[in-house]
Amino acid sequence: MSIVVATDHPMFLLSTAATSYGLEVTDAGAVVNLYWGARLDRVEDLPYGEQEAFNFSQEPDKKPWTNQEFPGAGGYFFNEPCMKALYPSGCRDTKLFYAGYALEHDDISDTLILTLKEQLAPLTVRLYYRVYHQFDVIDRWAAVENLGDAPVYLESFQSAVLYPPKGNDFRLTHMAGKWAAEYQLERHTLTQSKTVLESRHGISGPDCVPWFALDEHGQATETTGRVWAGALHWSGNWKITAEKDRDQQPRVTLGMNDYDFGWKLRPGETLTAPAVSFVYSEEGFGGASRRFHAYERHHLLPQTKARKVTPVMYNSWCVFAFNIDEQQQMRLADKAADMGIELFVMDDGWFGKRDSEHAGLGDWYPSRTKFSHGLKPLIDHVNSLGMDFGIWVEPEAVNEDSDLYRRHPEWALRPTGKPITEWRFQYVLNFAREDVCDYAWSYLDDLLSNNNIAYLKWDMNRYLCEVNWAEKPIDEEREVWTRFVYNVHKLFRRIQEKFPHVWLENCAGGGGRIDLGMTACSDMVNASDNTDPLDNLRIFEGYTQLFLPKTGNRGVAPVPDYVNGRIASFAYRGHVSMLQSFGLGVNLLTLSEEDEKTARALIAEFKSIREVTQNGELYRLASVYEHPYGAYAFVSEDRAHAVMLLLGQSIRLREPIPRIRLQGLDPDALYRVDGGKLISGRALMNIGLTFHLNADFDSKLLRIEKEDEV
Repeated sequence: MSIVVATDHPMFLLSTAATSYGLEVTDAGAVVNLYWGARLDRVEDLPYGEQEAFNFSQEPDKKPWTNQEFPGAGGYFFNEPCMKALYPSGCRDTKLFYAGYALEHDDISDTLILTLKEQLAPLTVRLYYRVYHQFDVIDRWAAVENLGDAPVYLESFQSAVLYPPKGNDFRLTHMAGKWAAEYQLERHTLTQSKTVLESRHGISGPDCVPWFALDEHGQATETTGRVWAGALHWSGNWKITAEKDRDQQPRVTLGMNDYDFGWKLRPGETLTAPAVSFVYSEEGFGGASRRFHAYERHHLLPQTKARKVTPVMYNSWCVFAFNIDEQQQMRLADKAADMGIELFVMDDGWFGKRDSEHAGLGDWYPSRTKFSHGLKPLIDHVNSLGMDFGIWVEPEAVNEDSDLYRRHPEWALRPTGKPITEWRFQYVLNFAREDVCDYAWSYLDDLLSNNNIAYLKWDMNRYLCEVNWAEKPIDEEREVWTRFVYNVHKLFRRIQEKFPHVWLENCAGGGGRIDLGMTACSDMVNASDNTDPLDNLRIFEGYTQLFLPKTGNRGVAPVPDYVNGRIASFAYRGHVSMLQSFGLGVNLLTLSEEDEKTARALIAEFKSIREVTQNGELYRLASVYEHPYGAYAFVSEDRAHAVMLLLGQSIRLREPIPRIRLQGLDPDALYRVDGGKLISGRALMNIGLTFHLNADFDSKLLRIEKEDEV
């Protein structure tokens, strides 16, 4: 059992393989945090009773309520609360008292459930702690239930607050960015103040990602140092507040953003906050990443495809955009199959009057001019060539010039009594409405049921604004933000449940909606619209702090790159793409002889290594933030196989590359490097290998194979 309950004093010790998390119920009835760090074996070792220490200040005695696991707004509490409510009496203060616990168990986890009750109102809050011993991850979330006969109005309902050890100087690491520049790592010292990371876009990114990491004194590296990290499972407005109070206690509060949040909690109703996953690592940022990756691979991702390797994909969008038709796509498919492509994806432009961004969104029937006999002839042709077929949709958007909008203009989010704002020539459909979701499900179900489709790319190309719902009473209107996300998740899960064979890609203008909530219901993401390979190395390093590498859909795009005009070789672009899921997005019909030869070789090479790169553990050996190159290794779970990619940036002044030491190998085993001499795992990890890069954007790929015992 991963959860130990003290018998003489209400304390709880939650432990994974390498981490422990400790709680206490004070004599005052508060549930407080005692510990988060390296594994402890005895609940008696927790520093209990310290919350009851005498208060020497002239302030009210607040010690029994310090470091609450779920603090309410009010009383003598001035930090970020987890809950803020207006009660039928008019009171706006919340104080929650411990009322008992329960334990649950399944095949992969143990769960502690703590029940708290509001002092004066018929309100119950349940705190859930799910411990995944083998993944070294703990999930937390909260649920509030109204047991009274009148509504309670929630103004904030967070998921959790986490407490790293008191008194240390911490550095905060998080990801910031923008379109085409997502997941950029930023770091600064946590001072006595608040640092707020958030999204108010209605979707989770790309300006920031709901993830944080803290390390002591800014000394942790990729491989060493203590790191505390957490991430939120939410795909709408979110907020992470990192703060250090005047007593030098750091705390991080995570949950749905209280910006424009509102929820009318009706009698008998329960509202559940999104989960927070958190880890502790003594192997630096790399160790924290691998804990998240194992959790995603073995539990969080839809398990029908979580350990399958991704197919080699072709998508013509970067070359042809909307200018597609049946005959063109068939010619491309012929060439793709001949080159070894396994999945042929038709992107935007196949439906309604979709010849540009200006029209057609919402009309999900094949274009009568481009596909006069429907999709079946193309799909049959693709299948006859031995490839699977995929298709693009954008269910949450609508063009003004569409049959759907002409029928249902009220379905678009709009400000009551004011003109609607158009962006990218489209509006956002109000997915908080059940009739809108029913419509989306009807055509998605029809599309997937009546066509042999193996891959669905779900896009979302704009933020939410003017989030009004005129048909709702004013005290319910702000629920639209939350209900929107619930329904998007629900539709993704419905697709997974009814069509488990279909690969479901979460694309939101690139990395606009990337979080653990979407990870739980999609198989892949378009990590960024940026196709430049050099930029993608930085994007990759940020992305993989939290997300499993294989979930990122990367492909070889045309040059000059449309984002920055950079030109890199076909081989280099291909090797960068192999860090995640490999594909092609170039014009197959006009490839030079040399590029086609390279493309064929890359496809074959990726097929030979993808079991290791996609189901092995990632080790970021050298960062492009620190070196004129990046080096990344993938090691199979049994440590018998490894693949390393060395990817140059700008090589200057004949600067030599220091030996690169591998990680994650069996130190006592012998390995053959690229078919050459045998080298021990210990030597590969302590001495390393020597490399030479001859020019900018040069790259090397090495296979490292464990020698069978003689």
